[in-house]
Amino acid sequence: MTSPVNNRPYVAPASTARTASTTQAPSTSELKDQGALTAKELLSGGSYNIGVNKNSTKEQVAESLVKLLGDKGAQYAHTLESLGKDFKGRALEGVQKDMAAWLKDHPNANQSQIYEQANKTAYKHTMVNQMFKQTIEQMASAAISRMKDTFEG
Repeated sequence: MTSPVNNRPYVAPASTARTASTTQAPSTSELKDQGALTAKELLSGGSYNIGVNKNSTKEQVAESLVKLLGDKGAQYAHTLESLGKDFKGRALEGVQKDMAAWLKDHPNANQSQIYEQANKTAYKHTMVNQMFKQTIEQMASAAISRMKDTFEG
């Protein structure tokens, strides 16, 4: 779809939204082998703390997310790193907040249940922050184009 913007056609970017995975969660033994922890282990100290922030390295983020998501945590860490420092921090804060609340409400959750919830939570916060970043970049690009047109024309 195109429509003129400042005498230039606007082409909408391809959608980055994806549907949630329909694959089954790994078995409890597979998650344990991958480093995932139980609710009681994650809640040690009274509440869940993700232990990473926007200043953490990709490896530190991966190590933290593996406790929730097994091997899939490393994939999320890679995606979060590509968002840049600020958006990575916002996404990690969202995962921290949502998972802390969920684990508090489900202290006896098994690893498969934690995996399911953590996957939904990490996906949500990763996608939201990717869309925010993309929108801001598009707005900045459009503003620069308008300024360029003003000064050149």
